[in-house]
Amino acid sequence: MTTDFVSFVALVSYTSVMLVQIFNYCWFGNKVKLKSLELINSIYNTEWPELNNSSKRDLLLIMKRAMTPIEFTSAYIITMNLESFVALLKMSYSVFNLLHQTQE
Repeated sequence: MTTDFVSFVALVSYTSVMLVQIFNYCWFGNKVKLKSLELINSIYNTEWPELNNSSKRDLLLIMKRAMTPIEFTSAYIITMNLESFVALLKMSYSVFNLLHQTQE
């Protein structure tokens, strides 16, 4: 009984730490993506009509590049954002339920 409880506590603590670690990556990946999308509006809201043509062209190139958001990926498969974290939690819970049902 006590060894089962100790192994359960160890498993729960390990799982919790791993989920917190993955959540941190996903949280900051999501923040980077949102900030990169805000860059276009920030550039547009500057006083760009008063700049010279060279600076306007430079800002236009930056805006064109900023249209694709900066995203962190895990092995070029999963993007590290909050949607991916929620999908990971759903899949983990589904697998847990499946394994729990097959054990009974």
